[in-house]
Amino acid sequence: MKRGILILLLILFAAACGEEEPEAEPTLSGPTALPASPTIDPVSLAQEGSSIRDPGVGEMGVSNPTQAALAAEGEPENPIGTVTPQPTEAELPVLISASDGLVLRGTFYAAAVRPAPGVLLLHQRGSDRSSWDVLAQRLQALNYAVLAIDLRGYGETGGAEDWTLAPGDVRATLQQLATLSGVSPERIVVIGASVGANLGLNACADYSGCMAAVLLSPGLDYRGITTAEAVARLGFRPMLIAAGENDRNNPADSVTLDGSAAGDHQLVIYPENAHGTALFDVRPELLDLIVNWLSVRVAPPVPVLTPVPPT
Repeated sequence: MKRGILILLLILFAAACGEEEPEAEPTLSGPTALPASPTIDPVSLAQEGSSIRDPGVGEMGVSNPTQAALAAEGEPENPIGTVTPQPTEAELPVLISASDGLVLRGTFYAAAVRPAPGVLLLHQRGSDRSSWDVLAQRLQALNYAVLAIDLRGYGETGGAEDWTLAPGDVRATLQQLATLSGVSPERIVVIGASVGANLGLNACADYSGCMAAVLLSPGLDYRGITTAEAVARLGFRPMLIAAGENDRNNPADSVTLDGSAAGDHQLVIYPENAHGTALFDVRPELLDLIVNWLSVRVAPPVPVLTPVPPT
């Protein structure tokens, strides 16, 4: 009996020793990387100063130093990219990096039919890009791609007024316009007022893709930016000049520049004493003149109408 009990205990002990330990739950060793979510880093626009639109030609623009233009410590000063326009976006903000890091701010009016001629609008001293709003929208409606910028020292660009750096700013802007999506780089037009006309004429004369220039109240010398040699460099490309009577150096300077033109040129002198884009206020038909003159010499693309099948 005792022997039977002993044998039974031995059998039970052997069975207990043969059981396997349960497997441990799997664990993660080390950190787990999750894919980053796409984010947008918006650039807040500087507010315009109260005197930006002061009609006084001698007034400086409000200084709004642009911190975004400065590279962070240890970071390279790379040019700031511009937004690529999409077919459904009619107006887009544009940022252009100047040679000293200042960010030039502008508005791009995209054309519905592409590729389209590009038009650069340059305001006069004491103004900003909003002075071109009506003309920009008129040109856009005709399928021109339009870029209006605030020169340094003015509008949302801010910074300090500096006419020694302004020519380089305009050259950089003209090159940027030529690279925007939907713009024909060999069909560029520059339209400027007062010192903006001087800047635009020089930039157009030095860019082979610039086909025509429209100048409102240009001068032979504004702030050290001269135009006589620029007209010679423009060659046979078309030029339209509009000016008012008894406007300081005008119409004498405009007459001189028109007389130096080698190609297709037109001079319009209005009897009113108005300067630059102020001519639009006293002579609204000037808008029609510019649009019609331009459409003949640098024609915009014509929309292709899809025929409707007969029902």
